[in-house]
Amino acid sequence: MAIEVTCPQGHRLRVKDSMAGKRGLCPLCKTPVTVPKPRSLSEDAILDILGPSTSGVLSRTLTPEELQELEQSGSRIDRGSHYNPHKVCTKCNREIPSASHICPFCHTYIAELADFKTK
Repeated sequence: MAIEVTCPQGHRLRVKDSMAGKRGLCPLCKTPVTVPKPRSLSEDAILDILGPSTSGVLSRTLTPEELQELEQSGSRIDRGSHYNPHKVCTKCNREIPSASHICPFCHTYIAELADFKTK
C-alpha cells in the first residue's frame, strides 16, 4: 500500500510504505516533505468504519439461513469440533462464530482471554 502525503506547496503525492517517518523532496517542486507514519486504528475507529449498529433484536440464536450466510461471507464455522464453535455477543446476545472478534450483527468488538495468549 502507498501513503498519501501533501507537500507544503499543495502537491498530492503517493509514496511507498517504506518511506514512513522519513523526509524527502517533492518531485514536482523540490520542497522538503515529511512522510507521516501510519497510525493504527482504534476499536472505535473500526466501529465507525463499520457504520451504525443494526442491532435491536432480542437475544436469540442464529437461524440456519443466517449461519449459511456467515459461512458464505468467509467466516469460519467449525461444525465438527468437540467444542462449541460459537460464542455469544456480550452486547446483543446473539450467537456468532467463535473465530469472530467483531459481532456481524451489532459490530461490537469481542475478545476473550484466549485471544490474547501467546503461542
